[in-house]
Amino acid sequence: MGASRLSREVFDSVGAGRYHYAILCAVEEFGPCSQAEIGRRLRMDRKDVAQRVVELEDERCVERRADPADPRRNLVRLTARGRKRLELIQARLAVAQNELVEPLTVQERAGLVAALQKLLGR
Repeated sequence: MGASRLSREVFDSVGAGRYHYAILCAVEEFGPCSQAEIGRRLRMDRKDVAQRVVELEDERCVERRADPADPRRNLVRLTARGRKRLELIQARLAVAQNELVEPLTVQERAGLVAALQKLLGR
């Protein structure tokens, strides 16, 4: 089974999409940030970010609050429910990833990780 299909099955199982996951990850990694900042960091269209943030807010995974430094702008914050959902997605993605690389030896897995890190500039 391919990576795309495995990840789609994970997201379907938790009722989320890749954009939802990406937004949850960004807010968890960078802390409260504006929708515009999320869009820049993820290279997502502002409309897509806005739509997904509303969906995540409806599910009480994120909340928007006024920025204390600039009350004209809202900051997106991860809620406890959002953190639990993120952890669930990450755990299920880890299982899917292990399934995907199962045919590889330990050395081959390490080589794959090293090659991917090199491509990503890490």
